[in-house]
Amino acid sequence: MKVLIPCLCGKPAEFEYEKNMDFNDSIAEDILNGNFMSATCQNCGKTLKPDFSVRFKNESDNIDILYIPEKDRDEYLRGKSQYEYKKPNRAVIGYGELVEKIRIIQTGLDDMAVESVKYYILSKIENDNNIENEVFIYFNRIQDDKLFFEIHGLHKDEIGFLPIERHFYDMNSEKLEENMEVEPFKTFLKPPYVSLLKVYREYEDNDPGTAVDSAFTPKD
Repeated sequence: MKVLIPCLCGKPAEFEYEKNMDFNDSIAEDILNGNFMSATCQNCGKTLKPDFSVRFKNESDNIDILYIPEKDRDEYLRGKSQYEYKKPNRAVIGYGELVEKIRIIQTGLDDMAVESVKYYILSKIENDNNIENEVFIYFNRIQDDKLFFEIHGLHKDEIGFLPIERHFYDMNSEKLEENMEVEPFKTFLKPPYVSLLKVYREYEDNDPGTAVDSAFTPKD
């Protein structure tokens, strides 16, 4: 479909995208390279980054991901958005989460186990540091049998990288069924939006599948 998007030159730019896309290696590469959903203003030549919802599917690989723009995050997590009627296998919010999900798929990891590992990372960060900013953690890669995570927000304008031993991920993977019966895992591992942010931020509990009413509380 074609839409008009604003440009700083003052003239609207034409952008064409699909609401539903077949997920393949080419699309994955565009997402990882930051080229996905880019547009060029036909008037001034400036590169624009529009942000629209897209649903990616690949039945043979059991992939069904709903991408939700960052601007719609709070409404979605409060159960008040236009996306409530859609029932994807997974939902991601914002481009950073989309990139992370692709990396997880490509490395063959379980996103629930990855999110569980992130819970313990964030617990330690908050216990060991006086955090004033919101901290975001993204899986980056596997290297030398370690999982590397990006840490955003710990220090202003800096991104840290934290290696975690693979066996710690494996342990969390083995405990998934058990952990999903207890909080806070029960909340942040519930599909379609599998994310620690569901307990790290405060939201009204209008939809038990997407929001909780308590802030993140690290465990010892």
